[in-house]
Amino acid sequence: MWLAIILTVLPTLLYVTFLWWLDRYEKEPWPLLLAVFVWGAVPAVALALLAELPNTASTLGFDRGSQPVWYAPLVEEPLKALALFGIYMFFRYEFDGVLDGIIYGALIGFGFAMTENAIYFASRGGSITSLLWLRVVLFGFNHAFYTSIIGVALGMIRYERRRWVVIVMQPLSLVLAVVFHALHNMTISYRFPGVLIAWLISSGGVLIVVLVAVIAWRKERYWIDLELIEEIHCGFIDQATYQTVRSSRRRVQSQWHALFRGGWRALQLVRTRHHLLTELAFLKYQLRIGDVHCRPADLYPLRRRILEVHEDY
Repeated sequence: MWLAIILTVLPTLLYVTFLWWLDRYEKEPWPLLLAVFVWGAVPAVALALLAELPNTASTLGFDRGSQPVWYAPLVEEPLKALALFGIYMFFRYEFDGVLDGIIYGALIGFGFAMTENAIYFASRGGSITSLLWLRVVLFGFNHAFYTSIIGVALGMIRYERRRWVVIVMQPLSLVLAVVFHALHNMTISYRFPGVLIAWLISSGGVLIVVLVAVIAWRKERYWIDLELIEEIHCGFIDQATYQTVRSSRRRVQSQWHALFRGGWRALQLVRTRHHLLTELAFLKYQLRIGDVHCRPADLYPLRRRILEVHEDY
């Protein structure tokens, strides 16, 4: 049992660290990140296990032959997506675009895969070496990839004003997640050729998601460049601060410098200031394009908070 936990938790920590690095400019709040990860790891898995019991599947018209291929994706993907839709609906101010959708969706998937793998390994006893390579290494990103599809779609419609596009994209993304999951289940059942095909499909999907994330970086940097340049002209920030905030590399250098010069408190103040200035840029851009979920009145308290942090430092 402990071996199964170790073999699933350690790779998950590595994958989550990669996600943390992927979110360069505006880190998502820890409570929301933890909430979606726990949803994927506990309630989503528990509900999926209940729904996938043979009696339940038979009641819904799925026989034992079709259950692993289609029934599991039809159950698991909507359950994982519930938390993602919840963040999108009730915490829209923390959902800035495609990159945030990828982060939240992948975290749900990693949480789900961690618990599912732990249960699977524990049930197989000592013969888990080959399963480890398949489930954790070769296909370790699969569940994250499926839920990220929905996250990408939600990020794309974040600022969409055409209602029909919003209505179509949400179920369509869920259908795509189910199809890719079922396609994996179908191909992997054909042993070596199937495993290779499944790996090529899942790896290609992950690479596309990473490419979308890189494009999202460029878009977020454009927002920062566009909106914070005005803050230099009005004297709110200086040129050096602007150059630091717009570069993830310079941010890290600045934060390390603060840590060595002033300790942990100085590091926290610098990180907070970078985060708040990024929020200011995002908020100004959202107001510029007329986002109905943002208010001009939010600018003043945000600016005041930035000044307070600067004075404390």
